[in-house]
Amino acid sequence: MKTYRNSILVFTLQCLLIAQHFNSPLDVATSGAYLGGRLGTHIIHSNPALLGISPGEVMETILVDTFDLSYSVRLASTGEEKELVGMKDKLLRDGFEREYNIIKEDTLFLLKASGFHDSFSAYNFSTNLPSSLSKNKILTDTTWKTIEKPKIQYSVQVLATPSQDSLKLFKQRIKKKLKGIDTKVVFKDSLFKYYVGLMDLEEDAITLKDSSIIQSIAEDAFVVKYIAQTLDGAIPKFSITLPIRFVLNMKSNVISAHFINRYINADMVENPGLKTNLLTDIPSSGISGYFGMNSGSLDMTIGNYGISLLNMDIHLQHNIPKPFTEVIFNGIRFENPIEISDFDLRALIVNSTTFSFGRKVNIKDIPFPIYFGAGLRYLTGLFSYIESFEGQITTKKDSVNILIDTKMIYNGIGFSNPYLVEPSQRASGYGLDLGIYGKINEKISAQLSFIGIGGSLNSNQTKIRNSINQIQLSNDDITKLFDYNETQMDSIENTFSILDEKKTGEGTSVAVPSRFNLAVSYIFSNDLHLKAAFQHLMQTDFIGSVNPRFSMGMELFPEKSFPILCGVSFGGINGFTLGAGFGIEVGKVRINLAGSQSGGLVNSATGFSLSSEMRLVF
Repeated sequence: MKTYRNSILVFTLQCLLIAQHFNSPLDVATSGAYLGGRLGTHIIHSNPALLGISPGEVMETILVDTFDLSYSVRLASTGEEKELVGMKDKLLRDGFEREYNIIKEDTLFLLKASGFHDSFSAYNFSTNLPSSLSKNKILTDTTWKTIEKPKIQYSVQVLATPSQDSLKLFKQRIKKKLKGIDTKVVFKDSLFKYYVGLMDLEEDAITLKDSSIIQSIAEDAFVVKYIAQTLDGAIPKFSITLPIRFVLNMKSNVISAHFINRYINADMVENPGLKTNLLTDIPSSGISGYFGMNSGSLDMTIGNYGISLLNMDIHLQHNIPKPFTEVIFNGIRFENPIEISDFDLRALIVNSTTFSFGRKVNIKDIPFPIYFGAGLRYLTGLFSYIESFEGQITTKKDSVNILIDTKMIYNGIGFSNPYLVEPSQRASGYGLDLGIYGKINEKISAQLSFIGIGGSLNSNQTKIRNSINQIQLSNDDITKLFDYNETQMDSIENTFSILDEKKTGEGTSVAVPSRFNLAVSYIFSNDLHLKAAFQHLMQTDFIGSVNPRFSMGMELFPEKSFPILCGVSFGGINGFTLGAGFGIEVGKVRINLAGSQSGGLVNSATGFSLSSEMRLVF
């Protein structure tokens, strides 16, 4: 009995899982806050608008308060607006074609001629007016506005050489002297130029140039200024996921490490109190949840275009009624009917082949860069779900009666005896991605996207399996069963089946979950980037409704070769989630690893996530 009950627990642990929707290790590490991830392949499944950011494009900018200066001529003032309208019409008829405005100040109406770019033009216009308007007055008009300008940075150049070997020796010689100071090498005009410092003010650069440290390295050092751009490789010309990216997420509404340690090796015959505690720990709604997995390979970006050939999502939703677990652990009581009709199980496997495009769009009234993107997804996949389930266990003093009536719909996967997918049962469909991204200033950026909207799997035909099993056993039959051999057991099981019918049914459509993403990024410093995101799963008729998720995270040392990420989220499928991860950048190779736990901390956690990927970035 102990072995049997432990097997039931292991089965529950392996199959009754729940998962949150993540798409990359950076997403897992920040518990969903790093929507969009780094530029390149990450953005195909989060926001196609980011494809519009071109390699070499100036990204770092600053907001500057400035004004436009213009002039106008006040022609006349009166308490009657109609009088000024007549003056305006007469001026136009006499050939004084200008932009005229009638405005009200206090109790008077003013007639003004506007749009002079300098005072000389305004003066010439006023001197040629009719004598009836000789009392005109030239006014100065100031329009305040905020514009975005490229950010200028300053460094000190200490070396310029055509030889890479000379550069290498120079760097080794001065490494200790420049410890803690930013340095970089720029290849320009066939020369390797070595820059020291990264400053926003020219005065700071001059102070560094005149310092004893720099003078001991190069007496002829001088200050250089340049437009700040993103780091090399931050906006790749080409990137590819190779060999594979995967995100595996698991959670149960019941099982945790503490739960396993408490019950997995317990002898519930000798300690019946543990059995009572176990049944108490199972919610009245039963054991329910959702399993999800995302994996992909050969995601590619080339300039403003993104292509994904293999991106697979797996969804599994289930519900096992609590009365069923009570039967397993507590046995059957006479004259006590048990309903298990709430049992539900459904699966969805979808592969999306995606083509995406993004570009920068100039909008006159918006003072910062705006990017738009769109993507088309071709969806293919398999689905299986229980359309109806009726289960009941009734008992009498001398017999047990178990009735299970199941109707299952599927197009190629079933929970038993799967069929090969015929062309007429293949399910496919299309989904649409839309996104917008804006870099508000040098510190803040925001993005919004819809991924997979309208997506569904449509099948012209489906397979239907109707199964009815009725088990009627007397007390004598139950006693004999313990002595039956395998052949006899197979024989009696066949007698339980009343109906096992498989047929072809009409086509159906299954909604594929889509996502609404809203994210904000704040650059606190070169070593700390803060992230926040809101995500909502839509089109969840098949898998069940999901609460929105709010995430907060941060990335430490994002410009180094070993960035570290962490984050926390609330809501969504998992509720509370805590994640962490890191990246490794070696040349053109980018490796990211991440993990998270949800539902609690350490032994109280009821779920975990693992993710890994390798990308090549050029």
